[in-house]
Amino acid sequence: MNRPFLALLFLPLVAQGQSYTHPSFQLPTLVEREYNFAAADGGRAGASLLFQWREAAAPRWQLGVDAGLADPDGNASSRLVLGGHAAYELTRASEEFPFDVALTGGVGFSGVDGHNVVRIPLGASFGHRFALDGRMSLTPFAHPRLSFDRCNDCKAGSGEGKLNIAVDLGTSLQMTEQVALRIAATAGGSDYVGSGNGIGLSIAWTPKGLRKP
Repeated sequence: MNRPFLALLFLPLVAQGQSYTHPSFQLPTLVEREYNFAAADGGRAGASLLFQWREAAAPRWQLGVDAGLADPDGNASSRLVLGGHAAYELTRASEEFPFDVALTGGVGFSGVDGHNVVRIPLGASFGHRFALDGRMSLTPFAHPRLSFDRCNDCKAGSGEGKLNIAVDLGTSLQMTEQVALRIAATAGGSDYVGSGNGIGLSIAWTPKGLRKP
């Protein structure tokens, strides 16, 4: 059984949640190093500002961290958002299989004043890179995830764990070798943070001298 077929079997099983209600901005191709600066809106979960650092760890492996702040709607206090994640390059697009695919996993935390949510997501990002004029390119992608979420102080299900499902749909426009613009929407459910739906914009920067995939 070949790897692309295994990926197709795996995709329906995976989805939801990073540290908070925001897209993951995870492309199916890996990078040697990337700094991603994002702003997102998650409905009742409010607005969030996020910094992501992704770094190659080994051939076909990438590690990353998330850090940010979220401002929920209403009288809720601002929340600290933290997370760590990993990605493994399963396959690259070819004539036989037209998608790049990366398997993903991680752990995320958001909390304030003892109201803490922990998420452990597993998923897969897949898409295809289309070359444009010059060195520009466009990469539409999808990132479904399955997440085990636990809240220690929620009105419903306090201290209990839940499995939630969601998917990101987005695109990345590579403007130069160093700069890419991304937009992504996430859809799915998590009662713990008010809403599982959100949309985000980001600017990703790769330091000069590092090779883009």
